[in-house]
Amino acid sequence: MGEKVVHGKVEGIGGEELRERIREVAGLQRKLVAELVGLGATMRAAMDANPGFVPCGHAFGVVIEGLSASAGHVEPARIREACEAVRARSKHVAEHRGVARGSAVDVLARIERGERGAETRASALACLQGAAPYALRAMELGQMSDELDVALVSALAGLGADEPDAAELMGHAARAAALAMALPL
Repeated sequence: MGEKVVHGKVEGIGGEELRERIREVAGLQRKLVAELVGLGATMRAAMDANPGFVPCGHAFGVVIEGLSASAGHVEPARIREACEAVRARSKHVAEHRGVARGSAVDVLARIERGERGAETRASALACLQGAAPYALRAMELGQMSDELDVALVSALAGLGADEPDAAELMGHAARAAALAMALPL
């Protein structure tokens, strides 16, 4: 057990074309996360303005599909479609509920710059993206949860806050992850 393991240099596979495609997907996913934060803020504003109101399952389906596409290796066209669906849903909710449309926020840039709350934002986003495949699978099987949906959009809205409340943000994100993993299949 006392032996030291020495690893060689890690090199990428594929050529420049593959690397460019990976960069393209990452850039699109970054935009998708920003749009999801805006949708989360819009949906949260609608719920706050109308006590007892919870947006329809379709709106939450857009959130879940978007979160899933924001983390997995997905075709660029699918990510573009998800971005458009998220923007359209945000506009729809804002118009039909009389609230301001949430702004897209480049959360990943805030994390990269090490802004205040960067670690909390990174952890919360990782929780949401980790929960997405579970929520997507359950949704595809017809299993939805208002409690999960509200936790997802509350965490997304919190990601975009200028000064996020770390305990509140992580509470919503952790709750979303736990609820998604516990969904019956």
